[in-house]
Amino acid sequence: MRPLITLCLLVALAVAQPAIAAPIDDANAAYQRGDYAGAEEILLPIAEGGNAYAQYRLGLVYAEATGEMRSPEEAAKWFESAALQGQPHAQYKLGILYVNGRGVSKDFVQAYMWLSLSARHVAGSGSEAVRQRDLLAPRMSSSQLSDAKKLVRMWRPVKFDPEAVPQR
Repeated sequence: MRPLITLCLLVALAVAQPAIAAPIDDANAAYQRGDYAGAEEILLPIAEGGNAYAQYRLGLVYAEATGEMRSPEEAAKWFESAALQGQPHAQYKLGILYVNGRGVSKDFVQAYMWLSLSARHVAGSGSEAVRQRDLLAPRMSSSQLSDAKKLVRMWRPVKFDPEAVPQR
């Protein structure tokens, strides 16, 4: 009986991945065409369901859109949700938002933490996350730098909770 259950679980997982991948591909295509409303329509339910990559992409939609759709606050909300789950690109984008105070309050400690966490997942020391973090460090006090490094050491990804989506 156990092999049958294992087989059923493997089949279910194999079917579930393409079910999410196809809409995300469609959303990415819409984004590339500049159809931010179309990308948002596809990504929003997937992001609300906890998919960190969809949350990151939705953050990009709000960060890059034009007109009324552009919202640094919404971008920060979705980048944060993905970053908390360990999505390295969202961690980088969130770090940059904290450096510049766009959509969030300017906070070098948070910026350093998110840039450092992103840098962990990028091969080599020449990554943009490393570069941005190293440009930020001289602008910080020794106390801020110490606090940021402590946050990096203590950080652990969290499991997505739809009730805990950051509100801005």
